[in-house]
Amino acid sequence: MNLFKIPVSVSYLAGRGLLIGAISISPVLLSQQKQDSLKEKSIDEIVVVGYGTQKKTKVSGAVSETSLDKLSSRSLSGVGEVLQGKTPGVTVVNEGGDPNGSPKVNIRGLGGINGETPLYVVDGVVFNGTPSINPNDIQDISVLKDASAAIYGARSSGGVILITTKRGKKGSLTVDFDVKYGINQAWKLKKSLNAAEFQDVMYQAYENAGKLNNLPLAFNAEKYPDGRITRTDWMKEIFRTGTIQEYNVNLSGGSDKSRFFVGMNHRNLEGILLNTQAKRHNFRVNSEHKVKDWLMIGENMYYNYSDGNTADTKSGYTGALVAAMYYPPNVSVYTPTGAFSGLPIDVAGGYGDMINPVAYLKRISIRNPTHEILINPYAEISLAKDFKFRSNFSQTFRLGNIKNFTARVPEVGKIFDTNNLEYQSNNSSTALAEQLLTYKIAADKHNFDFLAGFTFQKTVDEGFLAKSYDFRSEAEVFQYLQNAADTNREVSSYRYQQSLVSYLARVNYDYAGKYIISLLGRRDGSSLVAKQNRFANYYAVSGAWVVSKENFVKDISWISMFKLRGSYGILGNLGGISSQAVNPLMIRDNNVIFGQDPSQNIAYYATIRPNPDLKWGKSEQRNVGLDASFLQNSLSVQFDYFVKNSRDQIFNVSLPSTATYNSQYINAGLFQDKGYELGINYNSKRTGDFSYSIGATFSQLKNTVKQLADVDEIFINSNGVRGVLKPTRIKVGESLYSYYGYKTDGIFQSQEEINNYKDANGNLIQPNAKPGDIKFLKKEGNTGVLNNNDFVNLGNPYPKFSYGFSYNMTWKSFDLNVFFQGVYGNKIFNGLKFISLNPGGTGQNYNMDRDILNAWTPQNTNTDIPRLVHGDPNGNYSKVSDFYVEDGSYLRLKNLTVGYSLPKDLYKKLNINRLRIYVTTNNLFTITKYTGFDPEVGMDSYGVDTGRYPQARSFIFGIEAGL
Repeated sequence: MNLFKIPVSVSYLAGRGLLIGAISISPVLLSQQKQDSLKEKSIDEIVVVGYGTQKKTKVSGAVSETSLDKLSSRSLSGVGEVLQGKTPGVTVVNEGGDPNGSPKVNIRGLGGINGETPLYVVDGVVFNGTPSINPNDIQDISVLKDASAAIYGARSSGGVILITTKRGKKGSLTVDFDVKYGINQAWKLKKSLNAAEFQDVMYQAYENAGKLNNLPLAFNAEKYPDGRITRTDWMKEIFRTGTIQEYNVNLSGGSDKSRFFVGMNHRNLEGILLNTQAKRHNFRVNSEHKVKDWLMIGENMYYNYSDGNTADTKSGYTGALVAAMYYPPNVSVYTPTGAFSGLPIDVAGGYGDMINPVAYLKRISIRNPTHEILINPYAEISLAKDFKFRSNFSQTFRLGNIKNFTARVPEVGKIFDTNNLEYQSNNSSTALAEQLLTYKIAADKHNFDFLAGFTFQKTVDEGFLAKSYDFRSEAEVFQYLQNAADTNREVSSYRYQQSLVSYLARVNYDYAGKYIISLLGRRDGSSLVAKQNRFANYYAVSGAWVVSKENFVKDISWISMFKLRGSYGILGNLGGISSQAVNPLMIRDNNVIFGQDPSQNIAYYATIRPNPDLKWGKSEQRNVGLDASFLQNSLSVQFDYFVKNSRDQIFNVSLPSTATYNSQYINAGLFQDKGYELGINYNSKRTGDFSYSIGATFSQLKNTVKQLADVDEIFINSNGVRGVLKPTRIKVGESLYSYYGYKTDGIFQSQEEINNYKDANGNLIQPNAKPGDIKFLKKEGNTGVLNNNDFVNLGNPYPKFSYGFSYNMTWKSFDLNVFFQGVYGNKIFNGLKFISLNPGGTGQNYNMDRDILNAWTPQNTNTDIPRLVHGDPNGNYSKVSDFYVEDGSYLRLKNLTVGYSLPKDLYKKLNINRLRIYVTTNNLFTITKYTGFDPEVGMDSYGVDTGRYPQARSFIFGIEAGL
């Protein structure tokens, strides 16, 4: 059979490329292009790994690539939204729907009490924190999930996210435009009682409690009929239809020696709550130039500006959503003069302590302009064949300023008769220098790939805070510190710096592409720990066997590739190390009494006891997995099972009062994350004008607390509900941040049930209960009255598994993308119930959720809402119990996009390269049992929801054009 060769050029777009060489194809094969390719491809996909690239078939670690299908059609705030549901092993949890919020990203679990945030590397630049990158600039994302991430040493235990941005292509200048415009709306609103219902319910609650003699005037229909007139639906008043505007312009081009890419972006998002918004401007320049055959130079530069207004929706006292839920509906938003209304003064005491939620939102005045600048020049020198030296330098600046003016609140209900202005400046500068040598050698079927390098990174953080009080005029023109009437002002400043020096090496070996082994190591030195512990070593070993290259498999036509993998390594975790752990700063105290003649003096002292033996945490990780493709590479499968043990976590432990210090940072604890991951992709053969692809990801995870610091459990008090409900604990043998409280067994239906509910000694367990109250279970074997010893594990906020599903289809000029995302098995502590279903139990007479109309009565017994009674005498609401714990599982149609591309003959008439119009919707529908506003309440409060800003549903129209 005659063969002829087609030359193949090298193209490194986003870390993927075509191998240098030629493809030998027979005429018969060319006539069968619809079959795509044979099992043995001469073209092999390239994936980005730490400090380099590898053929996908030679990767021995757990490296996943994130599907970016139809990414440009979506309007996204950042990298976290790009990753959600797209990569197995990566869990992305939105911290509510605030337009200025950032989702929490975890790779293979939480990694212990310190938490493990991924390390982001963009175009080879290691970032502190999450880079402020325009998602439209992203070409590729690879995620290092196992021990292969150890190449990044002390910061790698949380996994590494490698992002490659777009590059220019050889050819004439191309200009691409993308314009989006759409709207945001709330997909679900809770409803409060109308005015008449509010009066009736509160009257009934007082009557059931035997307190009618103390019934406030506000709930006496005969004496206060105005209280029955509904004037405002506060929930509808605080929500709005917001707009989305986004514009992208990309320019790219190049020649044999130079290529460039320029990207510009503007995004303006109005939140669905009044006076909340976020804006972003991005500018990026990437270019590369071949100066000599042996010298390549280039640079990556970008500038990002962001700003926005955000509302407090986490507070159980003044959160915008809870305030709207419990504000009296008989009150108008504004007075006849146009001022904000307060509570009717004659009955205000009956309602309690509350603020006008519309007034609160409209008074928000927070400017938070943040600038991020990156300058990243690099040079690559070919010292000999397959022997290269790369010098990479970057300087990153983050300049953040906050101007927050808090206005007076004169309305009756919750008066604040003062105002204040706060300025903050938080600036960070990071310099990174990397020197890398790479060498490749092949001898017969033996292939070696060597990497050695040295890196140095230094970060300086500095800033100040200034606050002044009592501005006689609240006009914006007077909102400057010097205009405050009160001379009592708060001023503070800080400056921290840290350095990290690293030595790294890696050897990749394979025999005939069949047997693969990789050895890597890194030695890091950090200024954050004491001198004797400054350096630590990290390493990993991984191996793979490409079974499909064996003779006994080669003849199985439906197997295209089958590879088994395994890895083991020790990785580092700098999370939790404070700059004050080893060398604490002294604080100033103006009220210390000392001296021969004791008097009040100024003194400086440290509250943290230094720990010179402190070291950073480490993570031991094991992984086994497989990569496989079938049916001429149409179907691909990736599976991994992992165990991650995180040791030497950083605890800030309290010290006894005799120690003269308040606390000390120590190393302790062991936390384990284990689970499995599955990724499946199928690409159909094109049939006529039709083709499609399907992708699915599935990640299962179990985390367990194995050891703590000299205790068996830690109580978390920072995320309670109004200081009453504090459900979260860290306990040995259980999952992190589990909820503990009483198990319940429905509602008492009769006094006889109450009288028969006794402990082993015959004592009544709930002697003060009445029919309609919740029945709280005692732990088996316990006796006496209910107490904290009867608490049991009620679940935790981290999902048991997360998943995503995508479907892409093209038919003629039409395209369709459907993307579902969801989680299963997580629990949400719905603290909103404590406020919205508890008549007078918070000490205030708030309005309530309409669900209270389903409260237990002798005629309505098939319900889980206890009886109406003022003051909560049985503790139905003041006891932590599974009454608050709800299933947080959900399935969400995250994105649906339909597009149409104009036929090519029309392009020529319009003198353009392409034109596509599309419509897209985000969060079109959500399937969930959770009764709160939205199931994505986030992890910053460990899943405790007190009315979190909900996710928005959006509808967007867009146009893409190429010139």
